Amino acid sequence: MAEIDMPGDEVARVRDLLGRVMELVETKASGFDAADVGPPLERSGDNFDKKWNDGRFQLKRNGKVLRDACEAIVKAFEDADQDMGQQLKEGNGQ
Repeated sequence: MAEIDMPGDEVARVRDLLGRVMELVETKASGFDAADVGPPLERSGDNFDKKWNDGRFQLKRNGKVLRDACEAIVKAFEDADQDMGQQLKEGNGQ
């Protein structure tokens, strides 16, 4: 029988960190206001935030795909582990 070493904790951590990254990417939701940085940088900050919209959209979309994939991997291995454990319990009772 082959042993499969699945780093479930690490994959779950990646899933959680991707969620955090996606939260931080959304500058408007964080309360970002270009005026807060002051007159010398205000225009540059506002310009960057407007141009960042496309990148933000792509990063959030791709991040969600990766996060969902991590969740599916963790769930699949947890389900397989539970199924094998149940089969072992049933096999010992016979």
